[in-house]
Amino acid sequence: MSIVLGHTLLVLTTLLSFGIYKYRLGCLSQNRTRNTTVEKVRGIQLDKLLDGLPTAIMIVDKEMKITCVNEACEQLLGCDRNKLVGKNFSELQQWSRCLTDKDLKFSLPPRQIEFTGQNGEKVNVSLETRPLMRKNCREGTIINFRISNNETKYELLEQTFDKILQQMAGGVIVVDSTGRIVLNNRVAEEITGLPSSSMVGKPIWDVFPKDEKELVTLQALKKGEAAGPAEVQYRLNGKDSYLLVTSDVLRNREGQVSGAVTVLHDITELHRQQELQHHQEKLAVIGQMAAGMAHELRNPLTSIKGFAQLLYERLEDTKNKEYLDVIIQEVDRTNEIISNFLILARPSSHKRENVHLDRLIDELLPLIESQCLLTQVELVRNLSPELPPIKAQPDQLKQVVLNLIHNALQAMEGQAVRILTLTARWLEESNEVLLAVRDTGHGMSEKVLSQLSIPFFTTRSSGTGLGLTISYRIIENHGGRIEVNSQEGTGSEFRIYLPVRAPGQIH
Repeated sequence: MSIVLGHTLLVLTTLLSFGIYKYRLGCLSQNRTRNTTVEKVRGIQLDKLLDGLPTAIMIVDKEMKITCVNEACEQLLGCDRNKLVGKNFSELQQWSRCLTDKDLKFSLPPRQIEFTGQNGEKVNVSLETRPLMRKNCREGTIINFRISNNETKYELLEQTFDKILQQMAGGVIVVDSTGRIVLNNRVAEEITGLPSSSMVGKPIWDVFPKDEKELVTLQALKKGEAAGPAEVQYRLNGKDSYLLVTSDVLRNREGQVSGAVTVLHDITELHRQQELQHHQEKLAVIGQMAAGMAHELRNPLTSIKGFAQLLYERLEDTKNKEYLDVIIQEVDRTNEIISNFLILARPSSHKRENVHLDRLIDELLPLIESQCLLTQVELVRNLSPELPPIKAQPDQLKQVVLNLIHNALQAMEGQAVRILTLTARWLEESNEVLLAVRDTGHGMSEKVLSQLSIPFFTTRSSGTGLGLTISYRIIENHGGRIEVNSQEGTGSEFRIYLPVRAPGQIH
């Protein structure tokens, strides 16, 4: 781009300089009569035009005498132009060594030379010549100087800027004063799910589907000052994302707003962790309530069950015995709910032992296979043999696995394709054992996914809403975590991560 610009300036300089050269030549010629006032005014105007060019220009006549020096050339050489005009070019020792009389008679392609500036600094210059022709006769030569140091520094600055931009942890989007995107980095592509070619040139509100008044970038452009940081929810790349957005304006030399730079940080995971922490605080409150209620409820329940059993033994009426059976079963069910509450209240005091997850699943297989057979579900097993042992309570892990499988089988009711996949493997990088339960059921919406760990939340009329909540708590007590991936219409996958060695485990 800089080369094209240089050539453009050189052509423009040739057109301007020819008029100036004729005026200067007339001033230096002893045989020419005094110029008219009109000619002087014209020469001054051309002088101003030449001084307005950013490139350094010098003009010499056929005799190698300097007839014109513009302001940029004056600054480059560090010498007053009035002292230069009229001198022979050969008197400029640093330059005369680079250009011969022959060079000045023809167009000289760009040549890189080095000279010592006024402050002693070495300066690299690209030097180029072009003859001034009148009809078929050469009347002089235009010498064009461009400082190569500036071009090199600009290229280095551009490369450094691009490297920094691409290495930034946050997404960066630059817009012009109308809100159209002119630049973005790699992270912005990852956040939006769009390549740079699809973003550049588009209005920012096409990329971020939001009311224009709510867009932080447009707020900055409208106010002419920094806007944000603001936490904003967008539907990007097919999923809900939470972004922390900050924007600030760019200004031109005149101080007018020329655009804005917007920085995006994806805080979706942080937002999820905050929600999880909020749910855990709810669980803690429920646990405290459960611990207090359990002892108060179990005493009367024990009495009810004991008297019911006593009556059952004494009564001979079959109908009344059936009623007593119902009472005893409901008391047992209530006791089970209380036990589940106690799991939420505090970790179990039972000692943990070395558990091989693949062997634990093998113990459950007869029960799992029978349930799959009854519900006409195909069972696929991807279990790595000899997984490293984990410290765990096997009964609690069995409870979690059976609960997830029970949910998966219910989710596939009415589906044409019913496949239950169990996967277990060791993740060497994180030193964790992964157990995944995947189904081909109805899947879940984003709203349902966000409420899975909330106590008493259920999508079934007959459910208590405690199964998943208890499963989350059991895995959490084992130092692990549960992650869920689900899409409506395609099924769900629950992934359990358990550490091979839990931090601080002493049993």
